[in-house]
Amino acid sequence: MKLHSIIDEKKKQLVRDAIARGDTSVFGTKKKPSPDQLSESRTWGSVLEVFIPRANGVSFEEALARAKAAGRIIASNKRLDQALVGSKKWETIKDAFACWTGTMIAYEETGKPFERSVEYVDDKTGIRHVFPVPDLYVGLKNCLLVTEHPYYSLETDGNNKIVRPARVELIAKFPAATQKWYLTDPKYGIPLGEETSLSNPDARCLIRISKRVGPVARGGYGNVGSWHRGVLAGNGPSDALGVAVEPPERGTLNKPGDKP
Repeated sequence: MKLHSIIDEKKKQLVRDAIARGDTSVFGTKKKPSPDQLSESRTWGSVLEVFIPRANGVSFEEALARAKAAGRIIASNKRLDQALVGSKKWETIKDAFACWTGTMIAYEETGKPFERSVEYVDDKTGIRHVFPVPDLYVGLKNCLLVTEHPYYSLETDGNNKIVRPARVELIAKFPAATQKWYLTDPKYGIPLGEETSLSNPDARCLIRISKRVGPVARGGYGNVGSWHRGVLAGNGPSDALGVAVEPPERGTLNKPGDKP
């Protein structure tokens, strides 16, 4: 066995051991972002803004293209969660909801191990969305892959839309049941672990399908518990939603998921 294969197997075992211990976010993989994925003009700040109102909603591909053209960062699931829960900041961007977030995820059917990629077909368009799985995570199951805008891009290859991430992390114990309440990963705000009660203010309602590649959405489906606490991980990327973005002013950069 070649040396690099031995090292890779040791890394995979470390991930498996961490999951067995109950860890959730474990081991990130990253490479240098391309200029497409991170521009110096893109900043994180303290105030969110409506970029595209829901009334003029667009597909996620269109949202990504417009954000790139304007040099803006699409607000992450975590940032929107901070605005939606425990504050009234959401009122300043209410016209965006329901909206896309910049938090791109990929998950397989419950119990199915990751192969070389996760593939999901949008039933409205027939377009296949592909998320390549880092070697470190191949073979793991009941997990979710996550990357954050602007650290990824979409590549078109025929009928395929391929996510090209510069940074990928894995969240273990991604729940199988939809429309149930769970605690969340502290970095990305993704539901995980065992079901809990909606009376827990830290719980979020997960909306998921069997398998998917696409961004998280927030602020919709008011018939499912509290609308502002729903984490929507089942929308087709062709759905027409709004977009909220970070402000354009320069300043000290915060990483996605940091508190404003």
